[in-house]
Amino acid sequence: MHCDVLVLGGGHAGTEAAALAARSGARVILLTQRLDTIGQMSCNPAIGGIAKGTVAREVDALGGIMGRATDRAMIQFRMLNQSKGPAVASPRAQCDRTLYRRAVRDLLESLPVTHPVQLVEGTAARFLIEGGAVVGVLTDAGVSVRARAVVITTGTFLRGRIHVGTSHTIPAGRAGEPPSVELSEHLAALGLAVERFKTGTPPRIDGRTIDTSVMARQDSDVAPYWFSSHVRAPHPEQRPCWLTWAGDPVKELITRHLADSALYGGAISGRGPRYCPSVEDKVVKFPDAARHQVFLEPEGLDTDELYVGGLSTSLPPDVQLQMLRLIPGMAQVEMTRAGYAIEYDYLPPTQLDRHLAVKAIPGLYTAGQINGTTGYEEAAGQGAVAGMNAAAWALDLEPVAIGRSEGYCGVLVDDLVSRGVDEPYRLFTSRAEHRLMLRQDNALRRMLPIATSRNLWSDGERAAAEERLEREEAVSRRAVDTAVSPAQANGILAASGSNGISEPVRIAELVKRPGVSLVALFEAAGVDVGADDCEWSAIELRYGGYLARERVVAEKLVRLEATPLPADLPWGQMERLSWEAREKLARVQPTTLAQAGRVPGVSPADLQHLLVEVLRRERVK
Repeated sequence: MHCDVLVLGGGHAGTEAAALAARSGARVILLTQRLDTIGQMSCNPAIGGIAKGTVAREVDALGGIMGRATDRAMIQFRMLNQSKGPAVASPRAQCDRTLYRRAVRDLLESLPVTHPVQLVEGTAARFLIEGGAVVGVLTDAGVSVRARAVVITTGTFLRGRIHVGTSHTIPAGRAGEPPSVELSEHLAALGLAVERFKTGTPPRIDGRTIDTSVMARQDSDVAPYWFSSHVRAPHPEQRPCWLTWAGDPVKELITRHLADSALYGGAISGRGPRYCPSVEDKVVKFPDAARHQVFLEPEGLDTDELYVGGLSTSLPPDVQLQMLRLIPGMAQVEMTRAGYAIEYDYLPPTQLDRHLAVKAIPGLYTAGQINGTTGYEEAAGQGAVAGMNAAAWALDLEPVAIGRSEGYCGVLVDDLVSRGVDEPYRLFTSRAEHRLMLRQDNALRRMLPIATSRNLWSDGERAAAEERLEREEAVSRRAVDTAVSPAQANGILAASGSNGISEPVRIAELVKRPGVSLVALFEAAGVDVGADDCEWSAIELRYGGYLARERVVAEKLVRLEATPLPADLPWGQMERLSWEAREKLARVQPTTLAQAGRVPGVSPADLQHLLVEVLRRERVK
């Protein structure tokens, strides 16, 4: 078999890598252990959340499939952090696990591309290397798959090992599926650093055996929402989630059984995610917390099974059941699947460049948990970047880099390759310097230049996107041109707690007041506009001054990014740099002055010395 781009793995990173490589014009093969698990949600049945929802929208805007699949499978939607402002507002959808997996497969097989993605079942065992570059893989069945570029998206499968308690350990990449051992060993044999992380998943329960009358019900937001900017797919039937709490009885039980936990009993050495800790970690690290939230989330429309969010654990199954029955509303609960911890190999991401290419092996790219991240959305964002760049390598095109001021995908990749990871990396809005610019509502607008330059959209998608963006801009123009009278506006202003007006005022001015609805002002003025088209316009009008200042700062960063560092800088011999800076810069090998400044341990003085050296070399030339 031959192709331009070979993608290893069919999870969230792999499917996006395949989709974006195919949209870039490459012939793509996606090789995965089981075709029926393509798009599988291995842990929680949800897409989105803080910063993550914006990444899902960016991937969709580029032409990826996560947003469209989410819309087809969405059984609950909530916009998080709305009260904190548009810079941090984040969409989150509860999904039907089965519908999501089916949607991913269907979307992957029906991409509007010249060369459809070829799906192949099999397990990669070794890389084919010629002249120091990767040229394909050899499967465990002895089949050779040749490619100009290879993208590794193996998730938790590299030497994966599941732990339940201290005595039950199973080699697995996911429950019921074997790990990839040979591939990990070959990566190490090729000279790449390979390290170990761990993550976990909570138990699942029978929803018919709980008492929801003592729990807090969480329903979907009333206003409809779509993750995809391109398609308005009908949503399935909506379902509630339930909130309860793990209090002192649970804490006491866990404390008694800490030695039985794989994490605290010595069975696990890999470091776990700080921001998605196991319940054992919560009890040990936050002893003063009176209780911990427990979210019961539906797994789908055709099952009564519930996901127990907040209770990731590696305790023995019998202790897990005791723990569940100590939670309010769950005294009679039945557990359908036990939670477990899983250890797996990853490649420290400072071995990559900003295109997610492995520096030491031309043609090799990585995305997802193999890069030390956690989360479906982080994986999807990396998959999109790696897929575009693998296609660029294979087709002799210029690589693609998303800047920190252009998208959360850019923040994510830059953090990984510049700073590295010492624990599973999770994206937050706080990691972005320009989060008012990087909103969920303007993802399509931000990704437009990349999608256009790489020809990632079909003609129909491009026309629809351009029409939508023009409608949004037309709304802004009408807000500037349209004034409302006191009779039209004062009722709206009073409802938002704002002072009335005594003479006509332009809508663009009134919408700057807190809580004043742009849609309501247009309705009062008798102007017909679409509510969807008002979201971007309202934010741009309301926060115009802040956005202007943020763009000035972003432009300065872009200028620093445009200051390249020579590839042959002798880091170890640059005596003006601190020892720490020399060591860190030699390991990361930054390509721009801005990237060097984000490497931990590099001081402003070190940056100044670097700039002097760059200018000196330019004078010599």
